[in-house]
Amino acid sequence: MAGRKSPKRTKEQVELAQKARKTPSVAEEIIWSIVRNRKLGFKFKREYPIGRYRIDFYCDEAKLGLEMDGEQHDPVQDKVRDANLASLGIYIFRIPNVEFFQIDPLAPYRDHIEELVKLCELRSGRPRF
Repeated sequence: MAGRKSPKRTKEQVELAQKARKTPSVAEEIIWSIVRNRKLGFKFKREYPIGRYRIDFYCDEAKLGLEMDGEQHDPVQDKVRDANLASLGIYIFRIPNVEFFQIDPLAPYRDHIEELVKLCELRSGRPRF
């Protein structure tokens, strides 16, 4: 998918991303186990810095960011952030963390994973496998 080139990352941004990778939330650990090593047919990176932002999970081929939204997320700030990333051609898909703490841990977010795959296919212009 064509889009603007992403801003360069500073050393500080890279170091903050590396630190964040070492202390993931439970929801981030679950999602990483699902998307890592191209299990969904697309390569995702964790805690990927773009400009002044850091995206929880990012697929460069699809220009798609996946954000795990916990209680700390501010919808107003998220709209501004998403608009800035959209100006770079990056779409942000959000999954609420609360869905990872249900009794059946797979059921609440299974639909989100299917939607994530469909978005990757649509935005990259190719099937997952």
